[in-house]
Amino acid sequence: MSSEPLTFRIDKEGDFDGVTPMTLTRGDFQVTGQRYFIKSLGGAAGQIPGDFFGLFTDLTPKLVGIASSSWNPMSVARVVSKEDPDVFREEVDLTPRMTHVAMFPGDRLAIYTRDGSRVCIQLVVTELAESEHVNLALQTPPEAYWRRFRIIRGDGGGFNHQPLNATWEPDWTWDTPTNMLIANEAVNGVIPARDLCMYPRFQGCYVSVRYSGIGAGNGELYIVDGHLREANQVQADIKNAAWSKSFFVSHDDLIGLFTPPPAGGTVVCDLELVRVQPGDRLRGRYERGL
Repeated sequence: MSSEPLTFRIDKEGDFDGVTPMTLTRGDFQVTGQRYFIKSLGGAAGQIPGDFFGLFTDLTPKLVGIASSSWNPMSVARVVSKEDPDVFREEVDLTPRMTHVAMFPGDRLAIYTRDGSRVCIQLVVTELAESEHVNLALQTPPEAYWRRFRIIRGDGGGFNHQPLNATWEPDWTWDTPTNMLIANEAVNGVIPARDLCMYPRFQGCYVSVRYSGIGAGNGELYIVDGHLREANQVQADIKNAAWSKSFFVSHDDLIGLFTPPPAGGTVVCDLELVRVQPGDRLRGRYERGL
């Protein structure tokens, strides 16, 4: 087992498919200086095991640098779990520039290319010692991921934020193919921001919405304060299938949706949002004199 970086070059006639295991061993490679491993492949291939062909143990975290011979934006590498290969921890573009990913015990490296011709993949693999793993964690703070929601109203009516005193808490269902939370409901009222942001109660969100399927006229958007239920119109001219301008909601605000009746029987509202870290919004407003 190696504790020093090893470099691999794998040439393949045709694309890597991302799913077929590469059942190679050390003896299948041409080795230079005990550090550089080269192999040419034909046939189906696409997933590299966590022990990297028996040269490492599968039970240690690793830092893997990866590059390819093409700038094709459809070619990617994914870190996938052995227990659930349909879920990936990380996805990076495959380009001639070296990109690094962290792999944990049991992970696999899935290679997807879409060049339709000969492809070269280069890897630099290093096992992480305890201190190296800690340093990597300190250099990789949590990201503020966006979230997508979709509300489908199929009763022939439009969205209506009235009455303001009616609280609408959609019953969200996670849809894996679209990576969205979806609700099929025909309810009037305002939606608590906490039902969308789902963050600690002292954090707000930036939000944008899109209406689809509306008939004549435009959609509208409102922010409602959580104490007196007073509404402020954020935007009154949201055209069909167009995203609204971005707006801020605090943790105790409510969101009001309004559309004319649908052209058909269904109107849809998509919402996209991202968390605002405490202090960031006020700092930005201060810097712009707002």
